[in-house]
Amino acid sequence: MPSSSPSSETQTIRILCFGDSLTSGTPESHPYAGKLKERLEELLNNSSSSPTTRSTGGTKGSKGREKEKKIVLECEVAGLPGDWVTGGQYMKRLEKEWEHNVYDWTIILGGTNDFAWDVSTDTLIAGLKKVWDIPLSRGGKVLALTIPDTKLRGPEIPERRAKVNQAIKAYKKTNFFHFDLAAAIPHHTATPAERAAHWWHDGVHMSAGGYDLFGTRVAESLAPIIRLAEAQDTDISDIVTDARQRRAIEDLIVEEERGDPRLLSQGYIVVRRRDLD
Repeated sequence: MPSSSPSSETQTIRILCFGDSLTSGTPESHPYAGKLKERLEELLNNSSSSPTTRSTGGTKGSKGREKEKKIVLECEVAGLPGDWVTGGQYMKRLEKEWEHNVYDWTIILGGTNDFAWDVSTDTLIAGLKKVWDIPLSRGGKVLALTIPDTKLRGPEIPERRAKVNQAIKAYKKTNFFHFDLAAAIPHHTATPAERAAHWWHDGVHMSAGGYDLFGTRVAESLAPIIRLAEAQDTDISDIVTDARQRRAIEDLIVEEERGDPRLLSQGYIVVRRRDLD
């Protein structure tokens, strides 16, 4: 659940965007967190598509409904160019972030530089699990991002990346979720126009437009997860007054509990109910 804000009219969600140069927005100093905050606030505060939590003060709106709380995001960026999961300062930096702060969500991206250091896939996967456990052990939620493709095609790198990404997608733990960034912003399967728009000329880092797309895609995957998490912890009838919308949300929760594969083809993010408890 989002953190409570000092104001009764707002509710704050604190997000840490953690990683390497792809998190810091190198080389254009344009982190994806900016667009993430903008788009996620838009989605979560859109009452026509999400069950925004209503204030308990009883203030009535112009149509006689209780005034809705506004969700506000606080996004911190901790991206260090060149850092790598299994070496460098990666794990120590995340530990330090959590020593003095509490975040509702930690969005973690890492591994590109580990391939440059020729780290084995098993070592990298084990390192990622240790990193994820830092916020998970402190009651935070994790959104792990798969490692994006690059134009570099060294020996076995695509196969090694695919193995690590599959391990990210297959990992199961309470409060752990993933987003397939590699599939959302491809490099080799992109058109020349898409590459020009989304990637810097080194084929490893993204352009400002690419980082904006990055933030948008993550926001669109995280919004339904947050909405479902809230629905698990709150009586749906208390946050959704429209009967048809309430039934639709309840049906979605039931369907995702069953793991209905049709939800994927319909564009839904499938989240198991027990992972939200």
